[in-house]
Amino acid sequence: MADPADKTGEQLTLEIAEKTRSRIIASSSLNFQIELMEHVGEEDTPQLILISEHLVEEFTEDVRLTKTSIRKYFNYPHTLPFVARQSGEIIGYIIGVPLEYFSNDPSFQCDRNLGEKNTLYTYAFVVFQKYKGSGFAKTLKRVYLSWAKKKGFKYVSGHVREGVSQRFTGSVQILQRFDNWHGTNKRFEYYRRLLVPQNQPETPEQNPPLVAKI
Repeated sequence: MADPADKTGEQLTLEIAEKTRSRIIASSSLNFQIELMEHVGEEDTPQLILISEHLVEEFTEDVRLTKTSIRKYFNYPHTLPFVARQSGEIIGYIIGVPLEYFSNDPSFQCDRNLGEKNTLYTYAFVVFQKYKGSGFAKTLKRVYLSWAKKKGFKYVSGHVREGVSQRFTGSVQILQRFDNWHGTNKRFEYYRRLLVPQNQPETPEQNPPLVAKI
């Protein structure tokens, strides 16, 4: 996959030593909040790497974060990265990357929007298992989709296990299925989801909500 940014080793070392910079986008009375990560500091790097281990079982070793890949994919405003925190601890994250960053990857050639600059690819979406069913993951994704629309994207897309996209709301198309995805012996599908329904005008959004009801 193509990298959203090319930086020298010296730049990466300097940036990782900096403190995290983020904006709180949504919060609740349960000590839960969603942050738009403008820069990941050294204090949050180990936790992000730990959370990424949950994705390895589902996908491949490639999704395990490293200090270098954190710089590549948590790279706002070139990418759209959000984290969820519970009582100050990161418990999950979601990362959107413009589709064009993967223009040389064969598994994206099925999408006719490649090159149109209108699609945000969901590179990763994960929440710690013990928080599943709490509503935190839904809030994280809702904020992400709201910001995708705010940034002008018409579609989001992604590779998920076969059948997962059937649970998504709205207009969703399966563009291609992949047997033995990256050697996992699992069947995956590439979906495309329309953010704004056809024949329905876009309503202007006040910025994504400052308070999320969970």
